[in-house]
Amino acid sequence: FPFKNPRSTTVDWRQLTGSCQCAKAIVRVGGRTYELSSKPTPNQLTRVTKVPGQPDQVERGQQTASEAGAEGEVEAHLDMNQITGPKQASLDIHTSDQALPHMKLSFTATGAQLFVVSPTEVQLNKMVWSESREFTVTVASPMQKQWEILRMDAPKGFAATWERTEADGKTTWTIRGTYGPVDSDSQGGGLLTFHTDVQNGASFPVRVAAFIQGPLEMKPGGFLPYGRVGKGASSKKEGVIEPNDDFDLQATTLTFEKLSVPAEAVVARARKDGKKLIIEVEITSSAPAGMLKGDLVVGLNHPHVKARRIQFNGFVR
Repeated sequence: FPFKNPRSTTVDWRQLTGSCQCAKAIVRVGGRTYELSSKPTPNQLTRVTKVPGQPDQVERGQQTASEAGAEGEVEAHLDMNQITGPKQASLDIHTSDQALPHMKLSFTATGAQLFVVSPTEVQLNKMVWSESREFTVTVASPMQKQWEILRMDAPKGFAATWERTEADGKTTWTIRGTYGPVDSDSQGGGLLTFHTDVQNGASFPVRVAAFIQGPLEMKPGGFLPYGRVGKGASSKKEGVIEPNDDFDLQATTLTFEKLSVPAEAVVARARKDGKKLIIEVEITSSAPAGMLKGDLVVGLNHPHVKARRIQFNGFVR
């Protein structure tokens, strides 16, 4: 944005404010250079003096001055932060000129889409932890006709290969991958990152979503809340550990850890209900007043899951 001070007196720009942290500006006037940035300090204005062979001299300030008849320019910058599509920003300038006390410079950029991944996210839905599923995605680059995939970063449980095809002088890559088997405690899915030779090593992600059904399910979960337990009374709660197949699940050990009360204040029991393993934790009448918490480690005979931990807490009053 070129500008000129038409006045016969100096006009000060007293305050410069960017509309967001993504906006930055450089002001050049009268042989001086000022930089406005929002990182790390919001709307910080500094004067930068460049001396050949020496580090830049930086002086923080609050305003710039345009002498009578002086000409200059405002150079606007916009950090897209990987946004594709249009993005707008502005710069507000408050001046000492009574005829124009405020100016707003507006600028817009359109973020280019380096890669088009189809589908944008792979949905593998519900799957058993021990199985494997295949998926396929295609990738093109609207910005570069000829390009290469150089390497892949993938989390554990993933494997993939990629094949290049050409049509009308444009490169398209087909990625064929497999997911699983995974650890029995896996949450499911992950992010594969592919590195390319586009724009000095740009990368693109392939997102894979899956809901993993492990070998066991715990209901209502790994936590038992007791709330308030009356002093001299007892309280019982149960957790259920159920295999997702017909395995005859048994508890081999019941061990308390991290107890805030004496060991005799809590008792654990295990019993079967069909294929369900029921774990009962009882707060006994001998529990002292105060905070009550601990862990119960349930040893199991399962070939892939050797133990499950149940946390509990409450207070005795």
